[in-house]
Amino acid sequence: MKYDTIIFDFDGTISDSEGAITRGFQKGLAAFGVEETLENIKALIGPPLGKTIQTKYGFSPEDGAAAMTICKEFQISDEGLAVVSLYDGIVELLNELKAMGLKVAIATNKPFPTVTAQLKYLKIDHLFDAMESNNELQNRGSKTDFVRWAIEGCGSTPERCLMVGDRSNDLVGGRDNGTDTAGVLYGYGSREELAGCNPTYLCESPAQLLDI
Repeated sequence: MKYDTIIFDFDGTISDSEGAITRGFQKGLAAFGVEETLENIKALIGPPLGKTIQTKYGFSPEDGAAAMTICKEFQISDEGLAVVSLYDGIVELLNELKAMGLKVAIATNKPFPTVTAQLKYLKIDHLFDAMESNNELQNRGSKTDFVRWAIEGCGSTPERCLMVGDRSNDLVGGRDNGTDTAGVLYGYGSREELAGCNPTYLCESPAQLLDI
């Protein structure tokens, strides 16, 4: 492998956290009288939901923050953690990358307390050399910022890094920093969405990343 650092998105790439996100977001909306289906919410996973709740549902910044607090609290509750799981092959992939001497990092729009709680619950927090994530208000930065900071945190350079994700914003974040990109087709984004970003690679499974 020509890379020394692999940077992963979290939701839809490492963790199948759809149930926790959609149910938490649904609860946040419902607290303000907005009813939404889980299927419609699923399509929103990827970009910061703290912004989506304002642009799509017309929430004020204050109400949006309150609704997102409900969402985030559910995600780290026992009920929310119980519906979070790892994609098949992820643990094996991460262990193999570490055995090969590569640095492994996360760049995610997910707020720091939520992603750290889920990493600990999934028992994989020790496998990452760096993690860049959002703050509680989801205004710390963009995916492009998180990827750049992850590169710096691992002491690498863009040409030696691969950004891996399941949505277009992941691939754009890598491309903006000059990294190669890998779109994974087992997450929340469609083949059409990922192919539209002209990724360096498209992978059907975590194991295929080892063939790069």
